[in-house]
Amino acid sequence: MTIKKTPKALIRGFVTGEFGKTNTITLKDFSGTVQNVSAYTGKQVIFRSPDGKKTITCTGAFATDGSDGMVTWSMSSGAPFDRPGLWEGQCVLTATNKELRSYVWDSEVDREL
Repeated sequence: MTIKKTPKALIRGFVTGEFGKTNTITLKDFSGTVQNVSAYTGKQVIFRSPDGKKTITCTGAFATDGSDGMVTWSMSSGAPFDRPGLWEGQCVLTATNKELRSYVWDSEVDREL
């Protein structure tokens, strides 16, 4: 049996050193249906550097109440992207006795001048 891997999503618009900007993703299934994630109380967005040596964890929040699948986060001043390249990202939602992890996506981080 061969497993066909789905290509990663790509999120653009990040720059090294920036922080405080609110970013939003919408969690959907493979048919494009928005997922109601309102039952989850813990929300994190995790990033891994292109070389795999650094991990940044951001506290997430719902854009509304979670029924629209929208999760927001901001980079903190103490832990922004510190190098350009393709960082991997993943949303992790938790509730009592359950954890939901999104598929991993790529975040394109450009250099600052």
